[in-house]
Amino acid sequence: MPGSPDVLIVGAGPAGVSAALWARSYHLLPALVESGGAPGGQLRHIHFHPLDLVGVDGGDGPDIAGVLARQLRGGRIEVRTGLEAVALEAGGEVNTPRVVTADGGTHDGAVVVVATGVRRRKLDVPGEAEFDGRGVSYSASRDRAMFANRRVVVVGGGDGAFENALLLSDVGCKVTLVMRGMPRARHDFLARVAEDGRIEVLAAAYVTAIRGDDWVKAVRIETEDRAFERPVDGVVIKIGVIPNTEWCAKALDLDPEGYVIVDAGLRTGRTRVWAVGDVTRPTPPSLAVAAGHGAIAMAGILRLVRPE
Repeated sequence: MPGSPDVLIVGAGPAGVSAALWARSYHLLPALVESGGAPGGQLRHIHFHPLDLVGVDGGDGPDIAGVLARQLRGGRIEVRTGLEAVALEAGGEVNTPRVVTADGGTHDGAVVVVATGVRRRKLDVPGEAEFDGRGVSYSASRDRAMFANRRVVVVGGGDGAFENALLLSDVGCKVTLVMRGMPRARHDFLARVAEDGRIEVLAAAYVTAIRGDDWVKAVRIETEDRAFERPVDGVVIKIGVIPNTEWCAKALDLDPEGYVIVDAGLRTGRTRVWAVGDVTRPTPPSLAVAAGHGAIAMAGILRLVRPE
């Protein structure tokens, strides 16, 4: 395709934007394909200031997403928004990789960078979709004012679930933590929850339905030996994330949970395809690591596209 970019980046979250900015600094031509209406990715679901982000002293996730958008505009970097990637053509007889989007369009690049990140895992139980925004939430940090002094179930057993339970307790909520196994949260969260009289922990239990009328009124909970309904005013779901890799699963090697397998330089098993950010299951998954991935990948891409 005439005018194709040197680097086509799929996903305009922090990792993808970092890759684009580094590409521009190396005098390569980048372009981004983004399924949403604006850059930011998961930042748009972070409704607090990430204290561990170096060099940014204020603003919540959407504010920082706005900064990314301004940086892209300042660099005159093309962002093709509202385009969901549905396939990656790479390897075999394809000389350069190609991304196919849901509108039937094709997008070529000398190199493709997969930066499609992750999405929140859902319970997929009756009532979850129906009451989304009417008592069902995926972020206590965003919605705790709405839940203040109410009865709330938090679903999940990891750091996110325990942190959300503590946030809700701080605003006077009576919280029930429901998890299908045993707690997996870090030690300080476990200790704080154990000492908090407003938080009850139900291990080896499942939320199987969410009920209500115009608002959530109750949840159905099942354990090995019983099932019961508990009156509640809200449900916060924190059960992890799923990588957004269905669109490229036929082209790339994925691990058993669907994350892209990469080497130390973030190259995939396909020629001219890199992957960066949360879609690679970094340790730890964070904004700082995502930004670093953009720099690491682009250094390798530069050596490929413009060898000395």
